[in-house]
Amino acid sequence: MRAVRFHEHGDESVLALETVDRPDPGPGEALVRIEAASVNPIDEYVREGSVSPPSGLPHVGGSDLAGVVEAVGEGVTAVAPGDRVFATGLGISSPGTYAEYAAAPVEQLAPLPASVPFREGAAAAMAFATAWRALVTRGDIRLGDLALVHGASGGVGHAAVQVAAAAGATVVGTARDGEPAAFARELGADAVVDYRSDELAEDVRTAADGREVDVVFEPQADAHLAANLACLTRGGRIVVIGENGPIAVDGGTSMAAKRADADLRFMSIAASAGDQAAILERVGERLADGTFTAAIDCVFGLDAVPEALAELRSSGTLGKVVLDTSR
Repeated sequence: MRAVRFHEHGDESVLALETVDRPDPGPGEALVRIEAASVNPIDEYVREGSVSPPSGLPHVGGSDLAGVVEAVGEGVTAVAPGDRVFATGLGISSPGTYAEYAAAPVEQLAPLPASVPFREGAAAAMAFATAWRALVTRGDIRLGDLALVHGASGGVGHAAVQVAAAAGATVVGTARDGEPAAFARELGADAVVDYRSDELAEDVRTAADGREVDVVFEPQADAHLAANLACLTRGGRIVVIGENGPIAVDGGTSMAAKRADADLRFMSIAASAGDQAAILERVGERLADGTFTAAIDCVFGLDAVPEALAELRSSGTLGKVVLDTSR
């Protein structure tokens, strides 16, 4: 089969499209014929060496898949050959999804409804699993809450807007003015403010008609923590899913957090393998009934994974970057 592997850690230049043996499913695993995958920031962390796969190198990258079960390993009864499935959180403790096949742990597979295209399933997997776990499981989002979703036009952010709206929250998103802001509104954001503003907290309050924020979806906590605290209601929750640098808590920030009785929570999809299938089953149902939409910005083949990752890093991406494994 074809697979994109790296034999050493580094930038995307270490990736190579190779022909390798098709894996056999072990006990508790299913062999999935991958129809589509998607690219995610965690894929870069694994390749660069920030997160090292325990199986060592060479390693197949990629976290998300959507496809069809081809065979099952010993003891597997939850899925059968021919089942449509999707999954996320792969490519860390097991080989990843930049390939035509993967042997995946069955507990991480969820049924993909027949009406949901494989590309949409792959696009939805990590984005919606992360958004759901951050806002519903960790953020305790409630009917009537005011939710602030940073990066509302991006891969995970566009999912978070929809999860928050479906929960009955009023949603304020942050995104660049123009097409990204319009995109976030189309997905359910009640208002959108430009994250580049020097008065971000005040802009959020204005957009929310003076209301304070109950829950924050935060993919870049090092940039927004002070602004989040400035517009947070007493007892509000900030759920951190990522940062690009140290999260500085100086005296002023600490005092603001104490005054707000703020609850700062952290979440990683890599640490939640036991939750993923149950969450994705709910996501799949909502994709099928039209409640959720996994927006796809662009599609690449296995022969263009470095280009797909470069697109992922660009600031203009709306929704997800997907891989068609037949290309």
